[in-house]
Amino acid sequence: MKLRSFISRLLGITLLAGWLAGCATAPKAPLFVDVAAWPKTAQSVALVGVSFDKSYRPLPQSGLDREISAQVRRVLERKGYLVTMAVPSDRLERRALTSVSAEELAGRAGTPVDLVLAVHVDFLFSSATYGESNPPPEFEIAAEARVVDRRTKRDLWRDRGHALTGGASAMPLRDPDYDRLRGVTELADSLLETLPDAGMRPEMSPSA
Repeated sequence: MKLRSFISRLLGITLLAGWLAGCATAPKAPLFVDVAAWPKTAQSVALVGVSFDKSYRPLPQSGLDREISAQVRRVLERKGYLVTMAVPSDRLERRALTSVSAEELAGRAGTPVDLVLAVHVDFLFSSATYGESNPPPEFEIAAEARVVDRRTKRDLWRDRGHALTGGASAMPLRDPDYDRLRGVTELADSLLETLPDAGMRPEMSPSA
């Protein structure tokens, strides 16, 4: 009886270990990275714009493009980059910056930098009323980031990010400003997770 109980317990532990191992996720990989073309040392980057899909374009006075730029800059600086902001402050970008030519994107830098980065938001949802209860109010955003070599005008890296805040998990507190700030912060972290740190090549970066 004891032997049977021991075997059953051992089998249960083995199955649990196998299940936990299966739940482990592989490190995130970028959508695209050109390892061979990556500059030997890339220390500076210019953020040249945040564009929105026309279906989800916010009002200019919303300031969402500036919030995204600020959070992207935070992550870039955390990765060790010297960041230049070359984002237009008086208007929302009308074209998807993931589809313009690499040459045009590189030309937007304005000052000598190693890399040029742009962000395109292709999904955005924010509950109109935070008094809603079914479903609970939410803020959701998804975007793609693109990096170009300013000198060679060549695409180097792309990746996606997504964030969802609010909803049932935020109950009973409902704060639209907090949900939006947290959502944009999480988006920037997710968006640039696989971008190599300053001075690192993709194959040397722990996140690549």
